[in-house]
Amino acid sequence: MTIEDAGTKALAVPERVADGVVQPSDRVHPNGLEAVQTEHLIGNVGDALRLLDAVERVRGHAHPLILGLQDAVGMKMPAALMLNAIANGRRTADDVAEQVGTTPGEAELAIAELEALGMVRTTPGLAVTSLGQARLSQLDGLTVRVLDVITGILGPTDAAHLVRLLHTVADGLESAAVTATVTQAIPQVALHN
Repeated sequence: MTIEDAGTKALAVPERVADGVVQPSDRVHPNGLEAVQTEHLIGNVGDALRLLDAVERVRGHAHPLILGLQDAVGMKMPAALMLNAIANGRRTADDVAEQVGTTPGEAELAIAELEALGMVRTTPGLAVTSLGQARLSQLDGLTVRVLDVITGILGPTDAAHLVRLLHTVADGLESAAVTATVTQAIPQVALHN
């Protein structure tokens, strides 16, 4: 069977059931781009380009919404993500950087800026202040309004379908990231005959 013949069969991930519990397959999953190339094959380049075009259209229309949220709350999205990470219990710049997906140095700078604005305190430990909590509450409220607009555009059935699809994508990306981490952590053993 060729790649073209496989079609959507390449999207299936084999599982097994043991004692009534679904277990992941025993095969080793590739990581990163390799995972995308072998696990989630797109039928042709045209499909890939249409998907990228649709994502870019949504991103383009979302940009003014993001700018409006930033203006309404009075802070940029990266700073809001850092503040949210601290509110979620991250207590060091390294932990904040890991959650947000940035470098520890950038996290340290952002934490210092948030402290200068009075939104976090660093002594006796890293924590969000009442002003920071107020900003996060404002951002949550505005985010709910934006999401309400999106669900209004889609309607309840399509909105529920979108949520399921986004969870599927997030699970797949998370799985690829975990597999990449595990693959990098396991030493490669060379077998000699």
